[in-house]
Amino acid sequence: MIKSIKTILFNFMVITIIISIYGCRGDVIPNDEDMSSYGWELFKDKDYVQALDWFLTAVREDSSHSDAYRGVGWTMGHLRQADSSAYYFENYINRDSTAFEDKLDFYAGLAFAYNAMGDDANARVYAETYFFGNQNSDIGDPYWCFCEKKDINTLDVRLVLAISEYRLGMFLNSQSSLNELNDFFGYPILNYNYDTAIERAILAEKLSTMRDDIDSSNGDNSLDCNGEGSPLKQGAGYCL
Repeated sequence: MIKSIKTILFNFMVITIIISIYGCRGDVIPNDEDMSSYGWELFKDKDYVQALDWFLTAVREDSSHSDAYRGVGWTMGHLRQADSSAYYFENYINRDSTAFEDKLDFYAGLAFAYNAMGDDANARVYAETYFFGNQNSDIGDPYWCFCEKKDINTLDVRLVLAISEYRLGMFLNSQSSLNELNDFFGYPILNYNYDTAIERAILAEKLSTMRDDIDSSNGDNSLDCNGEGSPLKQGAGYCL
């Protein structure tokens, strides 16, 4: 009898402890990283409005969280709000000038944003000086890919650079940038002086053709972002 009473009391105590533990747990509150992660899931599903809301909430929760700013910048870009996209990218860069994760995503995003705004001088600076100044496939750096949407990559940044240089009247520079893409795709290399309107028209046509070729490419635009191809292209595997 006494043994039975002890058993009942023991079981009651165990149940009480379990209830107390779960009762004290409280609500699970997502942190800024959780919010950004969910924002990227929405971004990949092309639900940009909802993704933006989660990224902005993450920024408000922690203004030092780079991934939240990255998310706002890229989502604003996809919502065709280029000026706001540039604002958030630069806002974070200006507060943290040191090396930070995914910095090429920031520089590429700024090149695209300024290109969309028609600010070719800034588009060129962010593409040439900041992006390609920090990424060099010639020494083994992987070709950059935007890992949340891999059909956006180094090739697009190079094209933005070439277009910006053309608009700035830097035709030889534009030709050089375009030839980087021609070489990648195995197209003929251009070699003009651009002293005549006809030569400049040829360059403009080639830029337009290259833009269509890159836009119509499927998947990774011939880049092996995940490093799964065989054989691997030089510098492949950025999103490993």
